[in-house]
Amino acid sequence: MPLCHSGIVLSGGAADDKIRDDPPSPCSEIPLNRSLLGVLLSLAAAASFAMNSTLASIAYDNGATPLSVATYRTMLAAVVLFVILRLWRVPILLSPRRRWQALGLGFLLAIYSFGLLGAVGRIPVALAVLIFYLYPLLTAVGAWVTGQERMTPSLAIALVSAFVGLGLVLNTGRVELDGIGIAMAVGAAIFNTTLVLLNRRMVGGTDSRPISLYMLICAAVLFGAADLFVGEFPLPQTAVGIAAFLGVGLFYAFSIITFFVAISMIGPIRNGIFMNFEPVTSVFLGIVLLGQALAPLQFLGAAIVIGAIVFAALNKAGAVKTS
Repeated sequence: MPLCHSGIVLSGGAADDKIRDDPPSPCSEIPLNRSLLGVLLSLAAAASFAMNSTLASIAYDNGATPLSVATYRTMLAAVVLFVILRLWRVPILLSPRRRWQALGLGFLLAIYSFGLLGAVGRIPVALAVLIFYLYPLLTAVGAWVTGQERMTPSLAIALVSAFVGLGLVLNTGRVELDGIGIAMAVGAAIFNTTLVLLNRRMVGGTDSRPISLYMLICAAVLFGAADLFVGEFPLPQTAVGIAAFLGVGLFYAFSIITFFVAISMIGPIRNGIFMNFEPVTSVFLGIVLLGQALAPLQFLGAAIVIGAIVFAALNKAGAVKTS
């Protein structure tokens, strides 16, 4: 997700802090080579998630729909994750209570995933991803409201800066943006925020990968049922579109694998910081592959949004290390 890229180990994104990094000690320092490889893998995962969104836009232009893309990539991700867990011999069985909880979270995963993919089909990819990437900040606010975390001056500064930057990004002059697309991106951020908060409470310090598998399975079943309900599964009608469609799933699966490996090397907090490379990559790919150039003022706004997210993530990582 996430697939997330997401409040689960899979989204997209993002600042996954369900598992706290242990305070560093002389006996637990990460070797330099291993740490560097983990950083590179984290950046690769972020770029791959961005490529996934860009290819989805190309697939739409050639006949696919957000529903068909969401169904394909979610099913493929579930299969890939299942194979990985079996190869790594990770137990995948959950207690009945946790299984139903994970399936319930899968419902939220399906909604936010479809919302983000739908937004990509209506507004520029970079804008959709930038709006969606407000979710780490929204998650921090939600954690503060629910008593899971405290509000800090750095978080308040990051929130104000992010929304100022987003206002500049949305300032397109005479170009009218699709209101539904913006609403879908905002909705995706809100649903993913809810997913992160609930998942954090459910997972605690346990292994989140089996829970993520059940979430993906639930989302895949929901998407499959939706395909049966609408009675169609539109595929791209051109070679370019088909290549993009296939690439969506492949890049999504690659992102999942590298994301897991990066977490094992540098930890979830540090990995979350480097995952903020995704919106930067989305801006670049939108220009190079889609011709979706931003105006200078919008570039400034995008830089402010990304800077605010990274600033908040760095301060949070620092707070975890010193706590």
